[in-house]
Amino acid sequence: MGKPVRLVLIAVGAILALIVLAAICVPLFLNTDSFKAKIESTLTKSLGRKVTIGKVDLSVLSGSLKAENTVVADDPRFSTQPFIQADTLKIGVELFPLIFNKQVIIRGFSMESPKIQLLRAANGTWNYSTIGNNSQQTAQSDETKQAFPNLSVGEVNIENGRITVAAGPGTSGAASATSRVYENLNLKVKDFAFTKSFPFEASAGLPAGGTVELKGSAGPINQTDASATPFSGHLEIKHLDPLAAGFVEASDGVTGTIDNLVLDAAWSGTQMHVTKLVVDTPKLTLVQSSGPKQPKPKDPNAEGASMLNSLSVDDAQIKNGTITLATAGKQGTAVYSQVNAQLTNLSPKSASPFSLSGQLPNGGSVSASGTAGPFNQENNASTPLNATVSLKHVEIGTAGFVPPDAGISGVADVQAKIQSNGQVLNAQGAATVVGIKLAKDGVPSAKPVQLQFTLAQNEQAMSGNLQQAVITIGSAVINVAGTYQSSGPTTALNLKVVGNGVSINELEAFLPALGVHLPQGSRLQGGTLTTDLVVTGTTATPVISGPVKINNTQLAGFDLGSKLQALSSFTGGRITSATGSGTNIRSLSMNVREEGGNIRTDNIALDVAGVGTATGAGSVSAGGALAYNVVLKLTGLSVGGGGTQQASSGGGAAGAIGALSGFIPGGGAGGAGGAALGGIAGGVLKNGIPVAIGGTTSNPTFSPNVAGLAGAVGANAAKGLLGGATGQKKGNAADPLSNALGGLLGKH
Repeated sequence: MGKPVRLVLIAVGAILALIVLAAICVPLFLNTDSFKAKIESTLTKSLGRKVTIGKVDLSVLSGSLKAENTVVADDPRFSTQPFIQADTLKIGVELFPLIFNKQVIIRGFSMESPKIQLLRAANGTWNYSTIGNNSQQTAQSDETKQAFPNLSVGEVNIENGRITVAAGPGTSGAASATSRVYENLNLKVKDFAFTKSFPFEASAGLPAGGTVELKGSAGPINQTDASATPFSGHLEIKHLDPLAAGFVEASDGVTGTIDNLVLDAAWSGTQMHVTKLVVDTPKLTLVQSSGPKQPKPKDPNAEGASMLNSLSVDDAQIKNGTITLATAGKQGTAVYSQVNAQLTNLSPKSASPFSLSGQLPNGGSVSASGTAGPFNQENNASTPLNATVSLKHVEIGTAGFVPPDAGISGVADVQAKIQSNGQVLNAQGAATVVGIKLAKDGVPSAKPVQLQFTLAQNEQAMSGNLQQAVITIGSAVINVAGTYQSSGPTTALNLKVVGNGVSINELEAFLPALGVHLPQGSRLQGGTLTTDLVVTGTTATPVISGPVKINNTQLAGFDLGSKLQALSSFTGGRITSATGSGTNIRSLSMNVREEGGNIRTDNIALDVAGVGTATGAGSVSAGGALAYNVVLKLTGLSVGGGGTQQASSGGGAAGAIGALSGFIPGGGAGGAGGAALGGIAGGVLKNGIPVAIGGTTSNPTFSPNVAGLAGAVGANAAKGLLGGATGQKKGNAADPLSNALGGLLGKH
């Protein structure tokens, strides 16, 4: 047995030696460079692109030709730079035809570290779509058929490649646009053929550390439009950064990552069918901006439009998402967590059922269900929708519904029904808001607010018509209607707020929410309010203006009489006794304008029982500071045919003169100032007492308006008082008029 075995070993050794010898010697007798032109011509005709290669070497052991500096030109309509550039290209060939007949029959390709450039034109087409385009090829030659029998290649391998994706011709800002680079591209294709399906595996690194893997099959190659080649496969992306990977544009305002994305899909060349799409744990930030977005291509995306127009999806899900809403240039964000959504049976021409749920900031929740579709790929907002939405425990100020600096807050429960035909969205629903606050300096309302609303919104113009909103506070009813226009993070308003004979008892607990602060320790009781306000400006900076009228109410706990106690000298003590511990307001009317927390009131007309009337104007600052000038006409001083009290020693002109003389040195009957008192009393009777109201809303102060009184009583009468009594020395610190009015208004 030993000898036969030895002979076998010798024979095997001899064969191996011959193979090694052939491997060494064959390249010496073959001028491999002579095949370069043939290979270039064959690849050029097959790909429809100019192909050039450098030096060609033959490796008998591997049965391959090794070509250096291989370049595949781009479609000249896209770029003059290479479409593919590889330092080394290995071409698997059949050795016997090559050695004996000098025929190159290619069985495989292998590229190491190729650089591939993908360009997308303004009309949405890619530079790869014309590869193998028959319109750019002549009839396949016998030479090409011989090199590619049945246009098949046993194996194609790409290792450690790099793909650069950039904007192509006609794209706005293409020269300055950022290119995206995908590293570590690996591709393996088995039994590649232009005329039949072939399996493939691919993987690559995405920008910002993501990875993508794809397994499936493709083919036969559509030689008119490569992008229409059928394929099916399983795609998995990990740690996807949509912005860095080029899935969205910077102008879309989307940043963040997606932990895992899984897609099972098939493309027939005319229809895209997705059997499963799972977006797992997205952590995305959506930034609203009023800045202009990049213009869309003038022509539709040829490949993308074709796929989306025919898209059907069996099941699409978002799992455990976190969505953060922010506004450009504004502080504060709203974070929505545990976002889950599912869409099933999506088709291009019908509505599809969906469901959505998530956790709102500060513990609230949202849920929605209904149908959506057909999907509008050009404008998501134009997709028809029929849904029921439920919001529970929504923190209005932090949920992202209003600007963070608007000063609006409260906790709401909302139920709404939404219907949209893609052009107009109609919504109706109801809400309950607890602890609502509608002004920056406001205080949460102690009384809940009920709201019922109906609105219609133009989805293209993002403008809406609030057809009716009924606000109920206890038994008080206020109606709101008007229009709005959204633009980025702001919404312009043009609303009317109407209340007719609204119960003040119901509104009293709500007033602090509007930034209305009553004097400390006081409250409104009884009576009604009527108003017809206009709300303009924006949701961030609203402007509220219009008439307000109050009838038959009491400001309990605020004794106006005590503030004006010295005026009892004019009325025989009736002011204090008539007002008591509260101020009875027969009527109050005024025109109000609120902007930026500052309130301006004009055309004030006030009638207080037991005191008299007041007219004037003034303002309340955002901090609550008062600045008013009013003219007070006292009930006890009214005389004549329409008077309520006849002049007497305790009232009328005599009372006025007596009261004033008590505060002015020398103001008695024989004093130097006595001659002017009759003029002042007459002026007070005719024109009223000018009063400046200062301090704050919680602690108002009342001071004599000296300049106003001088104008009211006449220059001559005031001159005598301002100059003092006859014979008064210059430099006397006492101002008789100020002393008198100060005493009248309780300042001395």
